[in-house]
Amino acid sequence: MSRPLRVGIAGLGRIFDLNGLGYIGNDDVEVVGLCDIRPESIAHRQALFPGARGVTSYEDLLDLDLDLVDILSPHPLHEQMAVAAMEAGAHVSVQKPMAMTTAECDAMIAASERTGKRLKVFENFVFYPPLVKARELMLSGAIGAPKHFRMKVVIGDRSSAWHVAPEANAWRYALGEKKQGGPLVFDHGHHMMAVALWMFGDVRDCYAQIEETRIPAGPLLDAPATLVWRHKEPPIHAMWDVSLALQMKVRTDYYASHEKFEIQGENGLITVHRCSDRLLDEPALTLYRDGEVRAWHNIEDDWGESFRLSTLHFIDVLKGRKPQQILTGPEGRRVIELFHMFDRSSRDGRLVTHGDLER
Repeated sequence: MSRPLRVGIAGLGRIFDLNGLGYIGNDDVEVVGLCDIRPESIAHRQALFPGARGVTSYEDLLDLDLDLVDILSPHPLHEQMAVAAMEAGAHVSVQKPMAMTTAECDAMIAASERTGKRLKVFENFVFYPPLVKARELMLSGAIGAPKHFRMKVVIGDRSSAWHVAPEANAWRYALGEKKQGGPLVFDHGHHMMAVALWMFGDVRDCYAQIEETRIPAGPLLDAPATLVWRHKEPPIHAMWDVSLALQMKVRTDYYASHEKFEIQGENGLITVHRCSDRLLDEPALTLYRDGEVRAWHNIEDDWGESFRLSTLHFIDVLKGRKPQQILTGPEGRRVIELFHMFDRSSRDGRLVTHGDLER
């Protein structure tokens, strides 16, 4: 397609500030529609895309002859909105998590196959340059055969972090109260689960302990949590910790969370020391091997850049410049399936295998 892609964006909340980065000043696209139930949000966002038509009805957005719909709505709405967009003739980029259940994922994948339209699950962590480089180093044999993988998330004091309007989190907290997926292990945790699957492939079995903490402001958080699992091939052992430090200031330009990743091989260690935060002064990426440390000081480590790169990648796929899409609908489904394995394990207090979800 030689002409610019006609893009409509549905959902203009806080995450729009990051998802919109790949469209700003991009000659490959024309943002022609902005949709939100709040007229004031539309008016605010039209400053970035003054030629876009603002609508409060999703049906009106789909009437704009779109090539691509970027869905940034709450995830319980993803299935219905994605299927409608593909049936209207548009490709879809849907904000993570892909959907609430694997059945909803299957309906979205089926719509993509039926209509011939691409379905992308928007996951920025797999485009974060330090993580991309870490994976390249691992695959090149920089630390020998990988043996163990560890991820850590710490949620800190939000008072000095990015401002997020209360209504943007209210529906997330409501889902957590209903035991339909908490804001940390399911929602934010999508990043971590997607990275693990992208690094090492499918999971064989897992054991999870997901506690709940009522924080002073009232919401119920699904933390602390400890999750362990084995990948199928190679049989990498992995661990993911989620903890709360609600009085700890997190140096960040974004959310008040700290993430860390460590890949241990038979010959060394690869460590990504941060993603959305600037908690530590360490380089974003280090490689330890043969008694020496190599650090990447100049690698792009702004978390916002990973959003832009994710969008640009999908545009390149739609334009025919790149053949392989990241993340596809089936890949997004694997993340939801992995969450349900963790959730089942924590609820039942036992080891859960991949086949348990089919029973």
